[in-house]
Amino acid sequence: MRTTIRFRATNDPLEWDALVAASPGATGFHDWSWLQLQSEIFGWRFVPLVVSRDGSAVGVFPVLLRPGRVPRPADPPFPFVGPLVPADLLVDTLRAFRSWQLRHGVPIARFDLGPAAVPAGGVLDRAGVEWSTDRTFAIDLVGSSTEQLLTGMHRSARKALRAAERNGVEVRRAAPGETTEFLPRVLGESYTSRGVPSPYPEDIGARIERWADGRDDVYLGAAVVDGETSGVIVTLGSHPVATGWAGGTLREHRSVNPSTALFHDVMCWSLERGHTALDLVGRVDDGIARFKTSLGAVEQPYVTMVSSPVPHAAREVAVKVWQATRGRSGAVPHAVAASR
Repeated sequence: MRTTIRFRATNDPLEWDALVAASPGATGFHDWSWLQLQSEIFGWRFVPLVVSRDGSAVGVFPVLLRPGRVPRPADPPFPFVGPLVPADLLVDTLRAFRSWQLRHGVPIARFDLGPAAVPAGGVLDRAGVEWSTDRTFAIDLVGSSTEQLLTGMHRSARKALRAAERNGVEVRRAAPGETTEFLPRVLGESYTSRGVPSPYPEDIGARIERWADGRDDVYLGAAVVDGETSGVIVTLGSHPVATGWAGGTLREHRSVNPSTALFHDVMCWSLERGHTALDLVGRVDDGIARFKTSLGAVEQPYVTMVSSPVPHAAREVAVKVWQATRGRSGAVPHAVAASR
């Protein structure tokens, strides 16, 4: 008997978050409040689709679009946002989604599958999407301890951690106003050092601080060097795998190693809360990859996909046009800000 996959938009955050929480591939980037916040920041249209199989809700499919006469896909500067459905329904869901695109005038959609949702080889080829593999880094916390976190770090990272302590580096929860002031500065340095402007507005720190106020599943941390704030970090902890979204320290303090201490603090926070892993979000470049590996993180793949209902030849042209538009609009790599 053929499975029937259907989509319906919901306006119920509780329904959405319950379906997200039931998925093993859920990340903080899938949560209703996060997607609403980022859509407000960037002016996207967030279409929250509930996926149903034979009339029963089985997952979600967040669609992020740039508004216009012909909707274009948003290009979030954070990864993993895509369908959360049972693995055996992924191909049927992606095929059905192309029909939804056709009905709703969405010629191209872009989305991801996070590490826990990446299917076995060959599955996506049957789904009719264009796809490629990217990489992130995660630290396994199952059965770990604070001592094991240290022994799992490379010798260079342990040395940097000891040096930070000798140099008077303190890591603590960010004080009111610190995220507002320092997050845009850290983001700006991280992006411009790689030749691209930060995609975030200057008030990103204030928006994040207001959003996180009163929540116990978001960690705002700060590194302080001799009483002077060096940087901040933001970690999402609403699911078993904690997500280190963005943060780092200013380059002027690089010599005293505050970044290692800041990321180690996030590792300890995630462990104390009982998270199964901490995803440090993205590879970015060789230097950042080495830094994350030095903390004990292991490389994991995730998948980026582009879906279009138009015929293959026209789809190739449409994808090329969209990619060219991305380049002109200053599209940036995922998770540049989660850096040292």
